[in-house]
Amino acid sequence: MDKKINRYFCVQPFVNTTTRIQGQNNVCCNINSFESTIKSQSPGKFFLSDRVKKMREKMLKGVKLDECSLCYYQESMVNNSHRIEYNKYYNIKNDQQNEYYDKILKKLRLSDLDNPLYAELHISNLCNLKCLTCNERDSSKFHAENKLLGVSYDPSAEYSNFDINKYKALDSIIKRGLLFLDIRGGETLMVPEVKKILTEVEDDVAKNITLKIQTNGTIEPDKNWIEIFKKFKRTKVNLSIDAFGNDNHYVRFPSDWNKITATIKVLETHGIKFIVNTVVSNINLLLLDKLFGWIQENKYLNYFYILESPEHFRPTNLPQSLLDIALKRLQNVSKDFENKDCHPKLDDLINMCKSSGTDTHWQTFCKEIQMRDKYRQNNITNIIPQIKEYMNAKVQRDQ
Repeated sequence: MDKKINRYFCVQPFVNTTTRIQGQNNVCCNINSFESTIKSQSPGKFFLSDRVKKMREKMLKGVKLDECSLCYYQESMVNNSHRIEYNKYYNIKNDQQNEYYDKILKKLRLSDLDNPLYAELHISNLCNLKCLTCNERDSSKFHAENKLLGVSYDPSAEYSNFDINKYKALDSIIKRGLLFLDIRGGETLMVPEVKKILTEVEDDVAKNITLKIQTNGTIEPDKNWIEIFKKFKRTKVNLSIDAFGNDNHYVRFPSDWNKITATIKVLETHGIKFIVNTVVSNINLLLLDKLFGWIQENKYLNYFYILESPEHFRPTNLPQSLLDIALKRLQNVSKDFENKDCHPKLDDLINMCKSSGTDTHWQTFCKEIQMRDKYRQNNITNIIPQIKEYMNAKVQRDQ
């Protein structure tokens, strides 16, 4: 029996496939390898491939994988990650002996699946927003802006095209045995092909699937979307909101708070479950107290995680004095979240602010913010007045 403690096990390779915007097949949204694409290999065949089998073998041996570096970074910062959350979802403990993972997979009947239980598909980058921390593969608006600014890394790419390969990938993965279908954009509710395919899913198939939809909340679900939501066994809508009120307009530009609250009202009226999902960056770290207050006041479920890339938007890439302000504000946030898992995560954010970060990427941050503010006719000091003295300045941290 293998008594070695396994600190790197993740259930994802055993249950999940993720197809990214350019057709890359991976086992998790945090991995971005191009070794397999839907042009030559369906998500189902990828799930059964030798590459995935080898990854599973390494997971069971407790091998630290290079492609999982994002989760390792998140864990080093706030003692949490997608890996930890995925394991928790299946009631799999972390930091156990190797033999435990072999036994628990067999007990849960996850050792040798013929098809994935969970499929995540990034269908199109068609989007009506260009959030500051986003990228051109995930937002058509961001891509268009990058081309106009002359900073696009692939000006000719057409990420929003819904070609036959994407159609086949989505259609083929919706089969008997699939339990969770996670559809992402871009802005998912804007992609007509997604609505068409989900509408055509047979009722006896949909009744066994939990549908998860990612949206920025500015597109109000119409009657057809509500019918789709209700057809599936469960529907969970992830509302991506990074700040409260007009602050969100700056961070997730150019979002409209009135449209977001209207979307929430529609979801509540029809009994559609939703959760507020927040990405913590250095742009919204000082704004989280207001957002969390709104979430708690309305008793919304929420979840938040720290941004890892791009590095200049990491929450610790801030002058120490601003980290100190964020610390005080977060310390005043009540532990009254509906999702009790957010309470220790709040403690982790507070502890992160207590430890000195790094200003290695501060000049990169200043350069990008000033470039986008000028083009968008925005000003970051409108939401973070305290940052003004540090823009363009090299920050010296206390030793």
